[in-house]
Amino acid sequence: MPVDPVRDVAIDVLLRVFDRGVHLDAALDKSLRKRGMTERGRRFLTHLVYGTVRHRLLCDHVLTGICTEPLDRLPSPILTILRMAVFQALFCSQVTRPAMVHTSVELAKRRGHAGLARLVNAVLRRAPDSLDDVVLPDRDEDLARYLAVRHSMPLWMARDWLAEFGPEQAEVLCAASNTQAPITLRANTLRNPAKILIERLEKSGIAAAKQTDIPEEVTIADTGRALRSKWFQQGCFMLQDAASMLPVHLLEPEAGDWVLDLCAAPGGKATHIAQRTECGSLVVALDIAPNRITAIRENLDRMGMRNVFVVCGDGAQPPLAPGFDRVLVDAPCSGLGTIRRHPDLKWRVTPESVARLARQQAALLRSGVELCKNGGLIVYAVCTFTRQETREVVQTVCKEGRVTLEDGPGYFDKWQTDKGQYRILPSDGAWDGFFLTRLRKRF
Repeated sequence: MPVDPVRDVAIDVLLRVFDRGVHLDAALDKSLRKRGMTERGRRFLTHLVYGTVRHRLLCDHVLTGICTEPLDRLPSPILTILRMAVFQALFCSQVTRPAMVHTSVELAKRRGHAGLARLVNAVLRRAPDSLDDVVLPDRDEDLARYLAVRHSMPLWMARDWLAEFGPEQAEVLCAASNTQAPITLRANTLRNPAKILIERLEKSGIAAAKQTDIPEEVTIADTGRALRSKWFQQGCFMLQDAASMLPVHLLEPEAGDWVLDLCAAPGGKATHIAQRTECGSLVVALDIAPNRITAIRENLDRMGMRNVFVVCGDGAQPPLAPGFDRVLVDAPCSGLGTIRRHPDLKWRVTPESVARLARQQAALLRSGVELCKNGGLIVYAVCTFTRQETREVVQTVCKEGRVTLEDGPGYFDKWQTDKGQYRILPSDGAWDGFFLTRLRKRF
């Protein structure tokens, strides 16, 4: 019998992610562009691949208990089929058990041979029907291991979050990290305030509403339709999480300022600065990667930003002279605050990569301080919440004596963790995880 085409494409996507290290969003986008598929099929494919990646560790835990073969001895396509099947059993209420088993066996025939198909059939007939049937590690004996398995988090990450946030908040954060993030747009206020953008989108059949008190934020339900709309082509908005709009609000750029965005690609914050200052300022958008420079220019052109100059260069050794009124250092980071959108990050980030990034972030922040004029303002921002990439970076640079911490506007108080320091967590629902710091240059 023919295999289910949507599940077959899902296996292709998952193999690229698990075996070749391709980023999940890129692997999925490539398949969606190449394959003709109904809208329902596209949604189911997205649900399958994102869910299997999100819950990989839990699926492996289940499989270890019901599979007679060690998982690392199974051919990669067969292991991937089993993982996707267990995900469906535990999290897809619309998929019946016979359908889950049958489609998985057919996939195993296509990706392996009759013997492997029989193995898949035997394993999945022993699979639990729901999460209630899964035997998890004892949370009282080892809470970190329980959280790691139940919420499919790397063990080091579960331990780190327990140490950082305590048991209750760490569990809430683990659970929230496996939920679907909202889809948010930033209205280009040079062309329409958020209220008018909502009206325009709704007239085009795209549901839109305000979910936060950020003036430019608009939340929608359908990314594809929004990005295909004339309003996107006319530069009326940019796809951007609500939390990533906060750094520019903390920076508070004003008309007439010279402003530097030190790590600017793909241009979300540079265009945000430009729309706030309109045409009375000079904004420099710097990025190290030539291919990302193209993305910045495309967004500037589409959104009609004329006061932004794009420069290709290393933020740690920038080809620029000091003297900027305000500097935004939105540094490359582990991205753990965006796990809801990029669940494959869980399996990429390591303690070693976090330490390496923290050194790079400190170098970039020092550079931002150097390029800022005396008395000027620097904002450091990262979409993560590891202590190494957040307060430890800030402490390291502050100890060097050239900057002081400064509180931002009063509406940031609800996120404040220390003087001039703010943390937003994805457990707050509407937001990705972010850390922000505001610094004033002394000399």
